[in-house]
Amino acid sequence: MDKKFYRNIEDVLRGIDASRSAEDMLRETLRQIVAVCAEQYGIESGRLYREQDDQFTLIESVGEYGESITGMTVSRDYPVVKELLQRRLVMISPDSPGFDPEIEYRFSHFNYAAVLVGEAPSYIMSFGIRRGDDDGDLHFILETIRTAVGLKLRQSSLENQLRQAQQIQQSLLPRRLPELPGFDLAALSIPAEEVGGDVYDAQEVEAGVLCLSIADASGHGLPAALQARDVVTGLRMGMTEEHKISTTVRKLNRVIHQSGLVSRFVSLFYGELEETGSLSFVNGGHCPPLLFSTAGEVFELPSNGPVLGPLPDATYRRSFANIHPGEVLVMFTDGLVERKRRDPDADPPDVEEYGVGRVIATVQAHLHRDAAQIVAALIESVRVFGSNASWEDDVTVFVIRRLTKREYSPKSVLDAVSRRTSPLQQVGD
Repeated sequence: MDKKFYRNIEDVLRGIDASRSAEDMLRETLRQIVAVCAEQYGIESGRLYREQDDQFTLIESVGEYGESITGMTVSRDYPVVKELLQRRLVMISPDSPGFDPEIEYRFSHFNYAAVLVGEAPSYIMSFGIRRGDDDGDLHFILETIRTAVGLKLRQSSLENQLRQAQQIQQSLLPRRLPELPGFDLAALSIPAEEVGGDVYDAQEVEAGVLCLSIADASGHGLPAALQARDVVTGLRMGMTEEHKISTTVRKLNRVIHQSGLVSRFVSLFYGELEETGSLSFVNGGHCPPLLFSTAGEVFELPSNGPVLGPLPDATYRRSFANIHPGEVLVMFTDGLVERKRRDPDADPPDVEEYGVGRVIATVQAHLHRDAAQIVAALIESVRVFGSNASWEDDVTVFVIRRLTKREYSPKSVLDAVSRRTSPLQQVGD
């Protein structure tokens, strides 16, 4: 009986949507247990009570008196309830100490078993049972229900927390990237788990100027997502206070260090892009973005400071670049370049990473396309390279393409001065 009954309870709970509220889930669990277990295990009725101040209120009744008794209450001081609060599991009959027929027969004429589940508020699940000769079986049924329902509640709570974290993270990503005259922007972030540590952002600072960022909190999952949230919040606060980008990053680094998560860090690329194509940036230990020129050259925008978090007094200096018409800037996180392809037949097994070289080749093959198509081409290339396996790390790509004069001819903006305001490292030098 033991294994079969537990499987039956598992089947009942598996079919209940954990995304529902705890109370709705308990109501449905009660109904299903009565429906499934009535004939074989003698469970004839079920009742669900919610804790409320100094009493428990009946909120669901299945079988016997049905809905006609919902809303009735029983005091926490009733001896049977006091015993349940202490032991969390009781079996009740007219022979039980403290049994009061005037109270009990308002709810049921069956002997019954009850379990206490949940916290703040607590709930009582009570089952009217045809009493058999074996109290051991009854006790096992009760303990199985209590354990399984408790696990389901904890699972539901964790899943709800993850859903909330997903909502928080999604709220941080811009629903729509802002427009900058003469530029085409597109981005995509794919978490390896339900939530991740990658984040990107683009916000208008003033007319003709955007703040751009891409960050990668170490690890993935909920802790990384929470730290990524702090990064976006800190950067946006820096924008509203009109700090220089180097000052904003320095202050953010100190905040992350003081969070106490010394084992964690954040890499960050943060820049201001003007309508003229001028880009000032700070790169705090992030994968160097790649700037693709129309002449076939590829330049890196290298780090000019360490990752954020470990060093409280780290300094960050600004660097400068210029994006010319027809050029493309590609920002990404290390989940892209570190995507792995495994050959299990090799001896020893061979593991190869996607690498920067493949990023360059893929982007160069699609330079004439719009930003969204370049993002899609990169993601598809990396996905196929990894044999369509699940993502081992969060992956984010952010592409900025400056339109050519043919594609965009602003009437009110002079052509940008054709120069780079600081030397950049060309890939392959």
